[in-house]
Formats: sequence, structure tokens, C-alpha cells
Amino acid sequence: AITVRLLFSCHGLLTIWRVCLVRKNNNYWYLGCILLLLVIELLITLFKKGGKEWKWFCPSVFIYLMTIVPAIWLLELYEMEKRLTDRSVKFEIRIPILLNSDEWIRTLEQILLLILIIGRWILPKGKLTHDQLSQLLLVYIGTAADIVEFFEAFKEDKVRHNETLCIIILGIWSLSLIRFSLVLTASRSRQDYTGLVPIAPDPETGCCSADVYGIIISILLQDAPFLVLRMLLIFRYNVLSYTNMFFTSKNTIVIVLLVYRLVVVQIEKRA
Repeated sequence: AITVRLLFSCHGLLTIWRVCLVRKNNNYWYLGCILLLLVIELLITLFKKGGKEWKWFCPSVFIYLMTIVPAIWLLELYEMEKRLTDRSVKFEIRIPILLNSDEWIRTLEQILLLILIIGRWILPKGKLTHDQLSQLLLVYIGTAADIVEFFEAFKEDKVRHNETLCIIILGIWSLSLIRFSLVLTASRSRQDYTGLVPIAPDPETGCCSADVYGIIISILLQDAPFLVLRMLLIFRYNVLSYTNMFFTSKNTIVIVLLVYRLVVVQIEKRA
């Protein structure tokens, strides 16, 4: 638990340092104050909960996101302002050994996703079984891959130089990251699939199972917003690149499959 929170803190401080460097303003170090909440959360986890993580929600991940997301926004908005200001510049000198501003941002964003996956793996699994944890990690990997694909939209010229689209993409990206702080798995115990043991509704999950909650959250926080943006790029901004068309088709198929899965789960529940 301590190792993961140190990992969160190090990456958060690295990103804040980058913000202070590119914006030439040390006042952004105040963002690091949010990381103090990790210390409080760690003490509560160790001494009040006996080192066990929360069941449905991961506060440490949420606090980490509260630190890192505003910092990434500041970096992306700075890069966008620079693109709009220097739009007439066609060439730039790059030093191969160093990362340029855009590569710095992409690297920090991808490290964020890797840390979220590795962090969930290292954190105490709480009441999750090993099977459920492996299912959760696979879901996280799939989510991270979709988010990386989503940022491919920034490669489109009509997106890179459109302030509104850049802000919308960052907003949807921020929304999709909330999913990493929720501990929902789409797996049930092995005996549930045999048909030998009746599936009793879990009173802690209310009227819906974890399957249903997981599907709904996936659609609302990720797949539907991704699809809406890609459709907007096609029909409003006429972005008809192969990449955008492919990912639009992919998001459509994923939503159809999730809705189909939702219907199947409800039919099985009533059977």
C-alpha cells in the first residue's frame, strides 16, 4: 500500500515539475498539496481498516487523479496555445536526445495509465478474489488501450488547431479516468456458471449485479462519450481519416456488444 502511494506521489510531482518548467511559474507546486490527502488516506487505510482497501471505491487512485489530471490539463492547454500562436511555423529544430513538449505530455499520460494498472495490481486486493482481480486488471488494460487510441484524435490537423475540440477531448479523457477509481468486476464466482448453485441477489449491490453496474459505467464514462466525439469529428468537422473511421466503427461495435451483454445478463437474472 505504501509503495503504490509513493509511486502515485512521484509521478504526480514529476508532472507538476513539468508544468512549473514549461509555464515558468512555481506557484503550480501548490497542486502538490493535494497529495497530502494520500497521507491521510494511507493512515486511515492502515490503522482504521487494518491495511485493507475499500471494496467498491479506491480513494488513493481518486486522489492521484485529482493531482495529475489538472496538471495534464495545464500542459495540454499550454501546448494548444503554442500551436495556435505558432501556426505559421512549418519547421522546428529538435534535439534527438531530448523529448519535445508534445512527447513529454504523451509520455506522462501513458505513464499515468501504466501506473494505474500496476498500482491496482500491487494494492491489497481486499475482498476481491484472485480471479476477480485478474479480470479487473484485464478491464483496466483494455480501458487504457482505448484511452491511448482516443488521443490519436490529437494527430488530426482540424483537432490540433481547434480550441473547443481540444477542451472536449480533455474533458472526455478526464471522465474516462474516473473508471479506474471504481472497483467493479464483470466476473462471477466459478460455481455460478455451473448451474448447480442458485444465484442469490447480493444485498450490497441492490437491484443490479456488478455485471450491470460495470456495463453501464463503461458505456457512460467511456464508450458513449468516445463515440459521440468521433461522430462529431466526422459529421461536423469532416474528419474522414482512416484512423478516425476505424475507431468510430470500433466504438460502435463495442457499445452494441455491451448492450447485448446487458440484455443477456437481465434475461439470465429473470430466468
